[in-house]
Amino acid sequence: MKIAISILVLFALIWTPVWAEEVPNLVGNWTGETLSIRIGSPPHLPGITSENITYGNATPALIIEEQNGRRFTGKLVHMNVNPPFAEMLFGVISFDNETIYMVDEDGYHDGRLISPTEMELVYRKTSPENMIIGLTRYTKTT
Repeated sequence: MKIAISILVLFALIWTPVWAEEVPNLVGNWTGETLSIRIGSPPHLPGITSENITYGNATPALIIEEQNGRRFTGKLVHMNVNPPFAEMLFGVISFDNETIYMVDEDGYHDGRLISPTEMELVYRKTSPENMIIGLTRYTKTT
């Protein structure tokens, strides 16, 4: 009998799915430091246009307002414009509990959780008007 119970316990441990692990909680405010390269006129920076390659730095804010399991929603706030400009975003946390995929109103963010309070994301966008890629490291502040 003890052997049968031991086998059942071992079987349950082996077959416990990866997604049964606790999903990281991303809800809160995150501040970032971005390094980017672009060409053209970005929609959230009115009046800025360049036919030349431009290297930039920014300090965005990521506000995750709601999380339902692996899915979350919030806002990306561009702090380097006056007044700051916010975009809606949606995201998911991968089954490895580290990889993150997000979309905002005009681009894609992919990255990973470095720790419960740090994440690194890459933003990508191409359009007839512009092309941009940026790397941001976010730190959770609340």
